[in-house]
Amino acid sequence: MSDIIYLTLRGAQQGTISAGCGSAESVGNRYQQSHPDEIFVFSLQQEQRHGAQGKLTFCKTLDKSSPLLAQSINNNESLSLNFDCYRINRSGRWEKYYRIELSDASIQHIGSYIRENNIEYEYITVVYKYYRCQHLTGGTEHSTLVTPVNYKPPAPVQKALPEKRKITLTLGLFFDGTGNNAVNTRNMLAAATASHFAIDDPDAISILERNAKLQFGLTGSDATSYKGYYTNIHWLHELYTQVFSQDENKAQQKVYIEGIGTRAGEADSQIGMGLGISDTGVIAKTDDAVKKIPQAIKAALELLPQGSEIEALQFDIFGFSRGAAAARHFANRVQEEDGAIIAAIRHGMGQTLYHGAPAGKTRFIGLFDTVAAIGTPANGLNPHSADTGEVNIRLRPGAAKAVFHITAGHECRFNFASNSVRPAWPELMLPGAHSDIGGGYLPQERENLFLTRPEVETVPLGEPGEQTRAYRRAMAQLRSLEASPAIAPIIRNNEITPEVWVDAHGAPDSHGQRQQRSYAALTLRQRVVRNDWAKVTLRVMLEAAKASGVAFNDISSSNLGLELPAELRPLVDKVLAEGRAVRCGRRELNITPEALDMLAARYIHCSANWNAVQLNPAGEISGGAAVSETIGFVNRPDERWRRTIYNMEGKRNEK
Repeated sequence: MSDIIYLTLRGAQQGTISAGCGSAESVGNRYQQSHPDEIFVFSLQQEQRHGAQGKLTFCKTLDKSSPLLAQSINNNESLSLNFDCYRINRSGRWEKYYRIELSDASIQHIGSYIRENNIEYEYITVVYKYYRCQHLTGGTEHSTLVTPVNYKPPAPVQKALPEKRKITLTLGLFFDGTGNNAVNTRNMLAAATASHFAIDDPDAISILERNAKLQFGLTGSDATSYKGYYTNIHWLHELYTQVFSQDENKAQQKVYIEGIGTRAGEADSQIGMGLGISDTGVIAKTDDAVKKIPQAIKAALELLPQGSEIEALQFDIFGFSRGAAAARHFANRVQEEDGAIIAAIRHGMGQTLYHGAPAGKTRFIGLFDTVAAIGTPANGLNPHSADTGEVNIRLRPGAAKAVFHITAGHECRFNFASNSVRPAWPELMLPGAHSDIGGGYLPQERENLFLTRPEVETVPLGEPGEQTRAYRRAMAQLRSLEASPAIAPIIRNNEITPEVWVDAHGAPDSHGQRQQRSYAALTLRQRVVRNDWAKVTLRVMLEAAKASGVAFNDISSSNLGLELPAELRPLVDKVLAEGRAVRCGRRELNITPEALDMLAARYIHCSANWNAVQLNPAGEISGGAAVSETIGFVNRPDERWRRTIYNMEGKRNEK
């Protein structure tokens, strides 16, 4: 009869049975984009006899309606069926030219057929009491009503109107840290699946570096995001519930934004990682988030019941490091009703009614150790400066319903000044370096570091290093290390080794005596550190977010490998209590000196240092000196090993 047939099927009890039958969820890649609420019919056969009840059989694929049809035959449900037939017209376009309507119908038989390498299909036979056919282009029609004795015309089937549900839609945005990219991490781990590779090996970094070069052609700082591990931003994104709650009329959808200085599958940007600017900088990452909003909204709408309306849209925003600065900047764009965000929301909503604020609102902001570190012309490209340029990290009243910031109590690098949110918002300082709080360290790492800047002195050839002024200057710095709260626990609980070494023999002095350059420094050697403390800070953030209504899946049943070592489990309740106290305006200190020593021995990384110790082929220390402190020692400690902290006004605070 025709090339294509679509069926609209309604039941007296179930309403529109064909609703959603043409969607991808219903029929997979055979979905009908322009016919989402109709059933695709392969064929139909009709029998009509004088004075007898009519019968029609049609063939369709297994789809969303199949269980509903089984329910219909079980309940002897009264049905109405409209078959629309399409053909190609003389202009080469599809035209609807024929229609068959049945009412007061019921299903007599269902036969389902599923065979290997064949399309699954079923034959449906219905009997009916009213039949009407129309040739729409020819202008002819016929109708038949089979009327037995005492026949009463069937009541017209009322179309079941979809319930108008008022939904609150929440978009979770997850801004990863500088040099962190979950996509690159996942691809690197997949590429390093050789049997000899174990991610929890303390020397795994060497294998990752080799694979970065062999598999991706990347070396050095170009491969930073390929050599690290997942951060707490990634884990929060994985745990964030992406579901529609019918009881509460709430839905959540999530968006991951790659870390500053990174793009998936590309070399890392030195400008982005070093200064937080350019096309992978802080502001650019908020633009990336805006671009992802429409698709996130559309994905959420697909989960909602038909006819739903969006009563409100809100954001949960999480960030680590410069990603925390991006989270704060994005929240300000929402509060200021940024035009690009408004346009993105409007695009995502499409035809769905939206009654909320044009740019949405922010429900919760969760921050791990904000380090804006923006290099601008005004501050001389100095990331240590309080000047953040066009990046707006000040969170004014109303920026969010709740903000929670976890900072690193043992971070003290010059280039990692902290951007506090106190006193306006709750802020909890916990033990650990920057990435002990936000994550990103490999499960185990081996530290071989210079704790003091290598001292150098030219001395007569053969003079013992321990007798040089350089050695005495290096040893004199131990007292200042022991006096710093940031580094003292590591000094106290690990072996500190004074090292001396020489380089190639120098030129003779004015008296013809041969000379050598003698070096000395305090070092931290062969120290193995674990990344498990970040799993504790993750739990602190999870509790804070849940207290503000954010929905997460249970971490204990997540199968993400986030279990804690036995010695850390007693500390979880203590730091959770500290977090609750801070959010209530109080301060609790529950980490005992003994617990801090345990953390410093095995879990707190020594992020501030004067570069890694490099060995020559003979296993001897080589080099170590650098002319430029700024360029040569990017992880150097701040003055007196005490971190610089800026408040939201850009003023320097003391701890």
